[in-house]
Amino acid sequence: MNQPIIQHCSKGTISKKDIKLQFCESKERGIYFVLNNKTKFPANTDFLTSATRNTVLGKDNDLICFVEHLLAAINLLKINQIEIHVDGQEIPLIDGSAQPWIELLKNWPYKEAKIPPINLPEPIYIQADQERSIIAYPNDEFKMTYLFESPVDQTKSWTSWTPDNGIEKLAKARTFGSVQEHEMLGIKGQWLSYDENGFDLPLYYPEEPATHKLLDLFGDLSLSGINPLSFKAHFISIKGGHSMNTKIAKQIKQIIGT
Repeated sequence: MNQPIIQHCSKGTISKKDIKLQFCESKERGIYFVLNNKTKFPANTDFLTSATRNTVLGKDNDLICFVEHLLAAINLLKINQIEIHVDGQEIPLIDGSAQPWIELLKNWPYKEAKIPPINLPEPIYIQADQERSIIAYPNDEFKMTYLFESPVDQTKSWTSWTPDNGIEKLAKARTFGSVQEHEMLGIKGQWLSYDENGFDLPLYYPEEPATHKLLDLFGDLSLSGINPLSFKAHFISIKGGHSMNTKIAKQIKQIIGT
């Protein structure tokens, strides 16, 4: 292992154990995970093992879950040469956003000054069922849009993000879940929890829960092997989640040949 440039340790959400991460310069371009000092693989869909509730990567029976927020931060910062050494099976979620990783890695020395644009050669469409789908089509700039259905009162609203909105708005958007689920996991009060009365913590802005869905989409799109900021495309997700996000990332990887 190269000498770590940055180190971090915090508790895992599932294991409740201290998880140590060491961020090292990679000799190769790209983002690589190294698990338990032995299993190394790039962060792309070839190593995707699950995308049900969160995004899980792995190789040779070594798995790492909750990778999406960290990957989002790395790509928002345009970091292009990094190895992430992890001594556990999960990336700590901390406050449920990507902002802690932005703060940790903002001074990383190996970044791309300019992201080369990549044209999407054709529209891509993924449909999970009659209510959930995602489409990407060529556009003049990178843009994401999400149709969100509030878990509190089922109202629907559209939310969009482009780089012109700034990375902080996307990175700060926190994950959320039901009060019942968070009480069961012992994390109520750490993340946004909701019941029929609303959210238990103040939102940073009204569309924060919807923007978190865009943060997940951004992190998952990076599994195409390309920084999503490169894409001259508009991604429109209708109530999508990790499963559809990673499927469209896989199709992009096949089409563009990364």
